[in-house]
Amino acid sequence: MRVSIYSLFNRNFIRKEKIMNIKKLPNGKYRYREKYQDEYKVWHEVNVTLNTKSRDAQREARNILERKIAENLEKCNEINEKAKNITVNEVYKQASKKREMELSPSSFSQETSFVKAFLKKHGNKRIQDVKARDLQDYIINHSKSVKTMHALKRGINSIFRYAYVAEYIETNPVDRLDLPKDTRTKQSIAKLKQKFFTLDEFNLLIQQMRADADDDETNEKVDLIEFLFWTGLRIGEALGLKWSDIDVLDSKISINKSWDYHIRKMGDVKTTCSIREIDINTRCLNIVQNFKKYNSEFVFVTPKGGHLHYQRLSQYLKFEGARTNIFGKNPNNFTLHMLRHSHVTYLINMGVPEKLVMERVGHSDPRMLMGVYTHVLPENRVTLRQALNYRPSWGRNLISEKSPINVPRNNETL
Repeated sequence: MRVSIYSLFNRNFIRKEKIMNIKKLPNGKYRYREKYQDEYKVWHEVNVTLNTKSRDAQREARNILERKIAENLEKCNEINEKAKNITVNEVYKQASKKREMELSPSSFSQETSFVKAFLKKHGNKRIQDVKARDLQDYIINHSKSVKTMHALKRGINSIFRYAYVAEYIETNPVDRLDLPKDTRTKQSIAKLKQKFFTLDEFNLLIQQMRADADDDETNEKVDLIEFLFWTGLRIGEALGLKWSDIDVLDSKISINKSWDYHIRKMGDVKTTCSIREIDINTRCLNIVQNFKKYNSEFVFVTPKGGHLHYQRLSQYLKFEGARTNIFGKNPNNFTLHMLRHSHVTYLINMGVPEKLVMERVGHSDPRMLMGVYTHVLPENRVTLRQALNYRPSWGRNLISEKSPINVPRNNETL
């Protein structure tokens, strides 16, 4: 076996083929090819085209190919050395571009805030030096809840999964993590019960809001809150509605974009299932007409033409919730998203088929719909009690008819 010039750069790289392949091309020239292996036993090829295949030409071709192989292997060494020393920060810059394409703008913004806190502690380390125990300790010590732990894990995993695919690391340490499962506690169950309004509770809230509203701008906040309850839209979807999305004659709206209130820009809806067309009632039609006077391309805007402010709207809901003092509800837990929960719960309890509800709110997973968005209303519990206590006469007669008379004991004869 002949040792080539390029073996001087790295003893791991030795060409195993002695014969240089020569092929005549249609234009009369000759292509010279030679193969070589890198340190990972992967085959590569270099080639050069010359006018003839004379001895001098073959000698020249061999020298050119030797130089190309040597340059490639030297470059490969530099890349490998860089890969060994690449930091978590450097991988994140590459991985975040891919992650931004996968998530909605608001989800990406939220995940980025988690990840940047992690990078302050581990960002300057070589990614090969970060172990599973480092990640386990960080996630547990920097999370207030199990839900936060798993959200943080997803963000960190986006970095290390990218590093694994790019062959910066041989294994993904995130795969070794052992985090607690998100089990329901008494506190979490109690909080879940706060996450929706019954129709009666919502009517009380709206009555209080209307009584307190003393100007058009406040009444328009109440209008949007009502609209969210009766449509089940996410707040971003509602703020992203344009007049071109509303079919007044057919009482329908089309949801295809979302206003990202974090970065104050229009973006895509959360998932492909979120692109939908839904029916709206007369009340919703009256609500949107109240905003027609502002001559904006968007529906829910302020008198100055800007979008209604999400944070102020959320604070207003909490404030009016405290004034309404709904029994069993903590106004500090009130969010705009609970109006969506309330809408789904209302439809399910009104007997609307699950499939129609899923299409209406833009969900594809029935487990998500039934596990998160639906709640048992008090009136349903009354119906359940009535069903359990229902004892028709035929039931009692049937029991009496089947009751045995003078049943003999053991060893007794009839």
